[in-house]
Amino acid sequence: MARHRHALSTNMGSALDAIRFFADSANSVRVFEALTAGPTTSRDLAEQTDASRSTVARILNKGESRGWITSEGSQYELTEVGEIMIAEFRAYLQTLEGVQHLGDAIEWLPPPVHSLNFRHFRTAEIITPKTPTPSGPYDHVAEKIRTTDRVRSLVEVTLPRFVTLIHKQVNERQLDAELVIEANWIETLPAESEQLPLLRARAERDSIWTYDGEIPLNMHLFDDSVTIWLGEERDEERVVRGLLVAEAPAVMSWAEGLYEDYQDEGELLDPMRLQTK
Repeated sequence: MARHRHALSTNMGSALDAIRFFADSANSVRVFEALTAGPTTSRDLAEQTDASRSTVARILNKGESRGWITSEGSQYELTEVGEIMIAEFRAYLQTLEGVQHLGDAIEWLPPPVHSLNFRHFRTAEIITPKTPTPSGPYDHVAEKIRTTDRVRSLVEVTLPRFVTLIHKQVNERQLDAELVIEANWIETLPAESEQLPLLRARAERDSIWTYDGEIPLNMHLFDDSVTIWLGEERDEERVVRGLLVAEAPAVMSWAEGLYEDYQDEGELLDPMRLQTK
């Protein structure tokens, strides 16, 4: 057991030392990034990175001693291990950037979103309901509905504002709108609900699916972005804390896959289920 702990400690120390090679010097990252383009000279590396010739030489020497860089004459290039090291460190940096960019919003993300690498949220926009525009998150979704050609919603419940707006946009300009919603929510709509005739009209177009189970998030897929509602449980009540808006291809692809999974497991809503409401 002691030998195992020693080996583990040695491996961890070696890994931390490798991380420090990049973390302690932005120039090391720049030099390795420049080398990913192919073989080049130390002079060219100094020009590309704005580092001094002596700094570049020191980085190249350390890289060669680790087996991450190889040279022939005046030409330097990354070894396969060197390419892996800079790629992994770059991904690590991007993940940290995503975490820092999200800030407190990480605590408000619905569980399914945690399956994504946080580096994909480096450019995401977080809209919170703060003064002077407490309706900011809702206004953003409404504006997207007005200007998009297609909206697909995967939600626990429907909001009257969006149901009314989508109904109007579908009729006025042929908006392509789909909805996947919890089956239980449909059953709880009161007979006097103004949403019923609007949802029935959409159901008659075969554009509403009900899912017999819990939908663990609320999101809307538009042509160029996905919006995910952020919230937290407080006194057994879900409180909206904001809206995450992402355009990254990886997030869009994930959202589309998730939407399609729930749609495939759901069933088209029969308009007659709304007829007697």
